[in-house]
Amino acid sequence: MSGKTFTWSLIFIIAALIGIAGGYFYTNFTNPDLLPPMLRLGGLKEPATILVMGTDVVYSLAGRKNIADKTAFNGRSDTMILVRFDPFRNTITALSIPRDTYVIVPGFGHQKVNSANALGGPSLAMQTVRNLLNVPIDHYVVLNLAGLVKAVDIIGGITVQIPKPMKYMDWTAKLKIELEPGFHTLTGNQAMGFVRFRHDALGDIGRVQRQQLFMHAVLIKLAQPEVWTHLPQLIELEKQYLLTDMDFSDILGLANFARGVPKKNFMLSMLPGNFSGDGNWLADRQKLYDINAWFLGSYQTNTVNRNFRVAIENASSTPHLASKVSSYLRSKGYNTYIINNDNFDKTKPLVKSKIIAQKGNPQEALLVLSDLNNQGSIVNASIGDLDASVTIEAGEDLAKIVQSEE
Repeated sequence: MSGKTFTWSLIFIIAALIGIAGGYFYTNFTNPDLLPPMLRLGGLKEPATILVMGTDVVYSLAGRKNIADKTAFNGRSDTMILVRFDPFRNTITALSIPRDTYVIVPGFGHQKVNSANALGGPSLAMQTVRNLLNVPIDHYVVLNLAGLVKAVDIIGGITVQIPKPMKYMDWTAKLKIELEPGFHTLTGNQAMGFVRFRHDALGDIGRVQRQQLFMHAVLIKLAQPEVWTHLPQLIELEKQYLLTDMDFSDILGLANFARGVPKKNFMLSMLPGNFSGDGNWLADRQKLYDINAWFLGSYQTNTVNRNFRVAIENASSTPHLASKVSSYLRSKGYNTYIINNDNFDKTKPLVKSKIIAQKGNPQEALLVLSDLNNQGSIVNASIGDLDASVTIEAGEDLAKIVQSEE
């Protein structure tokens, strides 16, 4: 090989390496989901389980007036979500725990789970949830509500679908909640109103469902490269409004991992249970083993029996579509029933149907999707009817399927 040939070969190799490196860094920034989790910059090497809590407003007495402490972290946990980041499965699994869940708080006896943080801080809250679910918890994050408002405003708002009219004056937070159905990009104050609102028939459980909608929207927002241009502002925000036992590099690693997780791998569910006579949420002890296995990624269901409950609501412009879809699925062996959404705007029909895995059961939702000729999309979140395993929001795409079968 001549010196000239060697030189050009070396130049070619260097250019190729630069191109590969450039492509790697560019992909890390713009499309991290295209890379295996282990190859992402600042990614995770091992699964991590985080207890995320949003604290209620804390007041201190100043003279004759109660003054809200907007930087306090020792309030009751208005929001409690256990989140597992799993690089082996490339998933984010989140379990919402209703604030009114009745549990044993170590050292304090039977209490609502939201009292644990106020009684003994994040460490007691972690111990309480660990005892309830029998899962390891690595770290905690406590977010003050004022921090939520500022974070949402910094990143340009969060787009969510408002399921029903929400109008209420929250005097505790001095916040007017006034939201109409449909897709809206929420400001910080609107976002706080959305996740705090509990004045409907389901009370705290309805709020948990909206919090899951919000969390799903936040994960989608994190995947957008422009969000990361606000990193310096978020760092400053973290110092004042976030309490955690992790250092910032750990938080950054979790956020970077979350950016690369495909939407279909966001798995959200709610602690299974039922209301007691006094309005508390009682965990279903028989289902805790399944929810534990689901959360840790060891739960495998090979669904053969279609005799699980499927709720159907008409979100299309086609009259009686829910009844038609119900009959269609009953002929295949499903146990179906119809729910009515009086707040649904018929002038804005749903184009693509939603198949909601209500109880952390994507296998059952996938079976329904298959039997509907793969029309629709899976939503892994507890935002459907509480009595169903799967909820279908029937859109325009399903109208064609059922009509072809008539």
